[in-house]
Amino acid sequence: HDGGRFFPFVADGGPSTVGTGDGAGSNVNVAWSGEGAGDDEYRAVWDLILLPIASVFRPDLVLVSAGFDCAEGDVGGCTVTPACFADLTRKLLGMA
Repeated sequence: HDGGRFFPFVADGGPSTVGTGDGAGSNVNVAWSGEGAGDDEYRAVWDLILLPIASVFRPDLVLVSAGFDCAEGDVGGCTVTPACFADLTRKLLGMA
């Protein structure tokens, strides 16, 4: 997406990076087209893309590396609120 010219400015974070070998298809990157993604966009991606993939995968364990670059007022240029982070966390709790 945009040749890596989006935050965090790395080429391997785009939607075409899906893993390799036996792990092909196991990596999911969601790229936004510009700044400003907020609660509605994050909830939609969570509900329509990420949670369905996770439910098919059926993980035994979920590890979260929680950066908050998408938090309202942070460096990522997004507007995700603490209430949305809480909602996404609640949805994730039932995965493993």
